[in-house]
Amino acid sequence: MFLPANIDLAQTEKYTLSIRLIPDGFSFSIHCPTDKDIFCYKTTSFNNNLSYFENIKKLIFDFEFFTQPFKTTRVSVVSKEYTLVPEIFYEEKKAKDIFNFNITPKNETVLSDKVAENDFYVLFSMDDRLHSFLFRSLWNPIFTHHISQLLSYFSGHHNKTKEKRCYVNFHENLMDICCFSQNKLLSANTFPINDKPNALYFIVGVWEKLPLNQSTDRLYLTGNTDSEKETVDTLKKLIKKVEILPFSPDITVPKEEISSVPLDVKIQLCE
Repeated sequence: MFLPANIDLAQTEKYTLSIRLIPDGFSFSIHCPTDKDIFCYKTTSFNNNLSYFENIKKLIFDFEFFTQPFKTTRVSVVSKEYTLVPEIFYEEKKAKDIFNFNITPKNETVLSDKVAENDFYVLFSMDDRLHSFLFRSLWNPIFTHHISQLLSYFSGHHNKTKEKRCYVNFHENLMDICCFSQNKLLSANTFPINDKPNALYFIVGVWEKLPLNQSTDRLYLTGNTDSEKETVDTLKKLIKKVEILPFSPDITVPKEEISSVPLDVKIQLCE
């Protein structure tokens, strides 16, 4: 696995390492918070003969730089299984019980990630063995959920407008739908979109249940919108105010290199 020549692995303490665990794969990025020229994003496929845990374990051992002391090491879990708890109701010792009440129990490690902008916690889970292995192998890893980055960004976007706002983020056969009234979160869900009609079905369902107004409220689409062109075209016929929401982090790398990077990773580059 080749890294750009301007990344000096003898000075990892200058960089942020972000590992991203998706349901059937693995990606990571390295960037320098003080140097806009330093950034790379890599994805890798898994060996079908190995389990998910064994694939990740092999990657960490094969490429020793993962275990080096980075300035920040972040592990982001990408999944549709999470639950949100307002801060006033959150108790760490009850987090697993709350999570298992809302999500089918799998006897996994339950983690929490605070979204300060909205005063709530995101509860999510990881395989026990995987969490233990990464916690032991990486340098002071911070475990987060991908939806936390999105909610933090969306809540501050155009939050002075009176119209309600719905954000749809397309990525890796998944779709995040987050809705706000000013800076108040109305709903947040992640859905699978393996079949093309699924995306439209879930978006329309959210608009009907909240409900949102097709004439006055706003729909922002982001992420891999090119893969959902048919859905986007149909939404523009159903909803009056539809806008593609671009996101360009302040780094000096070619546009084609950053275009495939997931939105939650791009947001981290602005921290």
